Amino acid sequence: LPDSCGFKQWTGNNSKALMKVFIPAIKGHVPQDMVRAFHALLEFCYIARRDVITEASLDQLKDMLTQFHHYHEIFKTTGTVPHFSLPRQHSMTHYADMIQLFGVSNGFCSSITESKHIKAVKEPWRWSNKYNTLGQMLLTNQHLDKLAASRLDFAACGMLAGSVLSRAVATLCKFLYLILSFYLLNMQLSALKMNQMLL
Repeated sequence: LPDSCGFKQWTGNNSKALMKVFIPAIKGHVPQDMVRAFHALLEFCYIARRDVITEASLDQLKDMLTQFHHYHEIFKTTGTVPHFSLPRQHSMTHYADMIQLFGVSNGFCSSITESKHIKAVKEPWRWSNKYNTLGQMLLTNQHLDKLAASRLDFAACGMLAGSVLSRAVATLCKFLYLILSFYLLNMQLSALKMNQMLL
């Protein structure tokens, strides 16, 4: 695939694009059962992503999963991989039940854990001094959790409404209003005194 040259990391869009051409690309170059395993896996993915899933679709989903588990044995027999124990593959066994219980996933992506991994592991590791990193990373995560909790508390108390500048301007406006009110009151009192003296 010429577009894949130079990729450091595959995105979801890259994977979707590859899914469209993968079966024709490997057909004839790998054993037929490998092609069937990939076909079953891709069909499973396409069915699971549908916006509307009927009972017939669920039956197709279960059938594709059964076919995948039947045909993926070729990877073991050829020595490609010794065993299959990937979390996402295990979660496929629960898709049909979860769809029946909660409805279609509608664009849910299990790679959401990647963004959590970046926040909880990669960034704290980068911020560490690379010595005893686990302890530093755990401490960083504790600090970030405490800061997030404090932010929620401050927001609930109304302490985060506006900026420091807007608060200063509001205070200054109140102060100027008081001074102006006091000045106007003094002028009225002076005018009253002058009226009384003239009478």
